[in-house]
Amino acid sequence: MTVARVIDALGTHCPVPVRLLAAAATKAVPGAVIELIADDPLVEIDIPAWCHAHGHAVSSVTRNGEIWTIEVSVRSRPSMESDTKALEPRQRPGQ
Repeated sequence: MTVARVIDALGTHCPVPVRLLAAAATKAVPGAVIELIADDPLVEIDIPAWCHAHGHAVSSVTRNGEIWTIEVSVRSRPSMESDTKALEPRQRPGQ
């Protein structure tokens, strides 16, 4: 698999890596592979969850020390608005 784009999210924390991936996915053609490099341990959970919610596929997750490299196969071209809407905080009833 050829990587179409590499996203360096080192030094950032949730939700920044997800937002960077969402922005790249909106510009990628279906079938493109995006590689995300991050040191936030939550990407191991957040990126697969985001992919599942938005129809993309995680091709691989590797960890080398404190660095995660995640490859994502883009399945469709989502809109940035729909991708980031899931990241917005929810209000509790009565607020």
